[in-house]
Amino acid sequence: MIVVMLEQAHEHGGDTVIPASVLAQVWRGGPKSARLARIVAGSDIDSLGEDRAKEIGIRLGTQAGKDIADAHVACCAVERQAIVATSDRDDIKALMEPGERVHLIAV
Repeated sequence: MIVVMLEQAHEHGGDTVIPASVLAQVWRGGPKSARLARIVAGSDIDSLGEDRAKEIGIRLGTQAGKDIADAHVACCAVERQAIVATSDRDDIKALMEPGERVHLIAV
């Protein structure tokens, strides 16, 4: 379902951002990743460099989180004021700091 949503966003000129940690969780390579490869090619990949890693670690520590990918999503969403399509809605919400608001779509 998420791949279809991303394809629709691309078709309508929307920008998509994929945190590198999320890509690592879903990428399996080969023919199984063909559709995803097309989406990735048209998306901005938010890398997991030193600065972002530290930001994720701080968010995990201050919000008592434990999932790096969820915290990476939260960081990207807050920074870009993005709409987040996720199956971990409650987990992402729990990683938001007071006053931070992002729109979450459950998939």
